[in-house]
Amino acid sequence: MAYPSWGRSPFSPIEQRATVEMDGKVLFEIRGIVGFPASERAELINTKLEQLLQTHLKYGLPLPKYSIDQDNEQSILSFNDTYLLTVTPVDVRGERTTESQARRYAAWILSGIETAQYERTAKYLREAVFVMLGVLLVAIGLHVGVNKGVELSEHYLRLLIDSNRCQFRRLQIPDQLLHRLMKLGRLGLLLGLWYAVGYYLTDLFPLLRRSRYWLFDLVFQSLTDPVFILNENSYSLLDLLTLIALTVGLWFGVRSLTRLLRNRVLAFTDTDRAVQDVLGVLVQSLLMFLGLLIILQIWGLNVSSLTIIASVLGVGIGFGLQNIANNLISGLIITFERHVQVGDFVEVANLMGTVEKMGARSTQILTLDRVSIIVPNSRFLETEVINWSHGNPVSRLRLPVGVSYDCDPEQVRSVLLNTAKLHPEVMVEPPPHVLFKGFGESSLDFELLVWIREPRQQFNLKSDLYFRLERAMRYYKMEIPYPQRDLRLRSTHLDRVVEQLQKGEENPPPQNSPPLELTDTALEYLVQKMQGEEGVEIKDRWYRGNFYPGVFVAAEAVDWWIRELKLKQVQAVELGQVLCDHQIIHHAFQDIPFQDSYEFYRFYIKSG
Repeated sequence: MAYPSWGRSPFSPIEQRATVEMDGKVLFEIRGIVGFPASERAELINTKLEQLLQTHLKYGLPLPKYSIDQDNEQSILSFNDTYLLTVTPVDVRGERTTESQARRYAAWILSGIETAQYERTAKYLREAVFVMLGVLLVAIGLHVGVNKGVELSEHYLRLLIDSNRCQFRRLQIPDQLLHRLMKLGRLGLLLGLWYAVGYYLTDLFPLLRRSRYWLFDLVFQSLTDPVFILNENSYSLLDLLTLIALTVGLWFGVRSLTRLLRNRVLAFTDTDRAVQDVLGVLVQSLLMFLGLLIILQIWGLNVSSLTIIASVLGVGIGFGLQNIANNLISGLIITFERHVQVGDFVEVANLMGTVEKMGARSTQILTLDRVSIIVPNSRFLETEVINWSHGNPVSRLRLPVGVSYDCDPEQVRSVLLNTAKLHPEVMVEPPPHVLFKGFGESSLDFELLVWIREPRQQFNLKSDLYFRLERAMRYYKMEIPYPQRDLRLRSTHLDRVVEQLQKGEENPPPQNSPPLELTDTALEYLVQKMQGEEGVEIKDRWYRGNFYPGVFVAAEAVDWWIRELKLKQVQAVELGQVLCDHQIIHHAFQDIPFQDSYEFYRFYIKSG
């Protein structure tokens, strides 16, 4: 098929071609001449032919008469004494003259006018409608047949592949892949079928044919019109799509070749898998680079002219891709040093897991939570890496244990060693060991050291040992202490007020005494007083549709402290914040500073 837009490709004017059409049917092709491109010639001729056709259709005139006049080597073709076109030597084919070529053009134009008149008769329209219905019925039948045929073909093809006689059985083609291939083939057949049906049906009616011609002309014109000019060469959207298609084809071809190199060549060597991957990436990158150079030269682009552009872009791209280059180089170093390999249990950048895959740019680590994390290769060189599997996987675990000062250290040592030796995952050699770390604030600090063979199980082993140690220490009545702290609050007269409250005095007068420290006994009495019958109101409350059990209002507590302890408002708020800081009271649903407002607070533990 020829369309006018094909003549708009960026070639020299004489080499351009364009089509002359009537009612959406191509009559003949013309070429461009110097100073007059083929597209402009065709557009002018098509406009005059459209006017000529509409005049004869409107008034029902007979076929027009044409005349040919000679002008040197050119022939001027006219219809009804109206100029239509000039036939030049570039339009002549073979040994014909311009006059004979003009007569051929005239014959094709008259045939087109005669066909256009006939296609607008009632007889032709009736026949076209019947033909259209018949074609649609046949197309629907073919559509159903294609669907059924593809389903049967897929079924018998699967039986053939699974049979012992099929030489492709060893390929083990998955059912899902076969189904997708058959589905893709069915889609291609159906698209081809309905495209052919649509093209044929639109060719039956002049109006539809003209619309189809206009649509195709618009599409091809947008594809072939020049988009940009580079090195005095014009490039269209079609050229760009061709370049993209060639690049994509090169990518798949290089990938297939690289995979073949890995599976058929490197796989039979003793090369490490990580080294194979790196060599594959290098070969793939080199082939892609050479292939792109060849494609660009075939495409008509002078690669040497891109040197300046590449040097300018190289600086900018270098800054943007420096991390990628860093990771690639790091991947090469890691691969050839082989400090980290697939299957190793590593700890890097607060991540701990098993190395599943090592690529040229990144490494895939499977954590203990079965989560795959992609780590850039540069992390393995920039930060400290703990490789539990490197060299000898045997490693030592440290388990800190604290006991009460009432316990016998020798007995603690014996219990820790016996518990460790009875565990099946703890190595006998080297034997477990116990260190007396020192005297802590609230406990005697020991450390149990055990050796294990499998670093991946260290957390499970620690948990299991702690369970067993807790049972053993409970059996031998060894107390595990908890930290003891004395809370001391400084106030101008708070301690004296609490003492007077303990004696039963009401509304004690304020004292101008120096700062006193609130002892644990006084603090405990203050908390009991607040939770008593005459203390702050503690109850279950509803507020804005939410339920808050066992809370008191901050503003009511401030008023109580001011009234009972004779504090100022600022001192009362400070006292509330101190109680919050020492985890005596806390906000009901969020963590905010204590303030004199309608906020709900509750005690951590109700005083006995």
